[in-house]
Amino acid sequence: MKKITRDQVVFAMDKKNTPVLTVDAGEKIFVETEDCFSHQIVKDSDVLNDDFDYSRVNPATGPIALNDCQPGDILAVTIEKITLDSQGAVELYPGWGPLGSRVEKAVTKIVPIADGMVKFNNISLPVRPMIGVIGVAPEGEGVPCGSPGYHGGNMDTVDIVQGSKIYFPVFVSGANLSLGDVHAVMGDGEVCGTGVEIRAEIIIKIDVIKNKCLTHPVLESKDNYYLINSADTLEEAIRFNTEKVVQFIQEQSMVSWSEAYMLASIATDLKISQVVNPLKTVRTRIPKSIIKESWPQ
Repeated sequence: MKKITRDQVVFAMDKKNTPVLTVDAGEKIFVETEDCFSHQIVKDSDVLNDDFDYSRVNPATGPIALNDCQPGDILAVTIEKITLDSQGAVELYPGWGPLGSRVEKAVTKIVPIADGMVKFNNISLPVRPMIGVIGVAPEGEGVPCGSPGYHGGNMDTVDIVQGSKIYFPVFVSGANLSLGDVHAVMGDGEVCGTGVEIRAEIIIKIDVIKNKCLTHPVLESKDNYYLINSADTLEEAIRFNTEKVVQFIQEQSMVSWSEAYMLASIATDLKISQVVNPLKTVRTRIPKSIIKESWPQ
């Protein structure tokens, strides 16, 4: 199994980035990821202040290039295993999140991880490791790893977990996949601006689906598909994602547009992924039970 380490990172997903690893379809890769603060916050007294190096925020390990993967294909990434470090950090910062105007100064909370639980004071929360940043090189200008988009990026979607598979459109030869920003646990919305930010080790398998068009990330779990989209506002993200959901149901279930819109209303779940990044991200859960044609094959 090939390996890339957490010092092999980029801070923007960009077609100009040189791949640090090139693999064949079906290969597994062991990926070390750095936490979103580049391990600059490791105790409660470490905070975002004048001494903090903001240029090192949201590193993503990679890029990884896939042989025989070209624009117009789909990159499929299976997340086989996520192993967490022994502690993570939660951070408040003035201006972050819907209540950021009430935050007067940066505050850090270091939380230990033990026995599958996050220890927050006397409260124990089950870990649910998820990948916050994962995506491919976009078609045009590079996008900072802190921002989401049609290429993936900082989608902060809690369903990107061990056992799931995520599909991306391919815009450059090799796709150039990068990933990082793991959370030990995070709630939908990530309303204070952070989850439990943590280092991790991830095993992924990547494949290519040839000559299949895709315009946005799609996540697959055992029982569901999730269509993921981001926009300047939640309203815009919701409208665009719903359009894609209705189109997906219409095409895969072979029903009329009106019937697909009805099914979207009665059988799918619109969820907010995050409201704190430069673009806002939503996803819609589509049960496989309402899909007649397998996707993406």
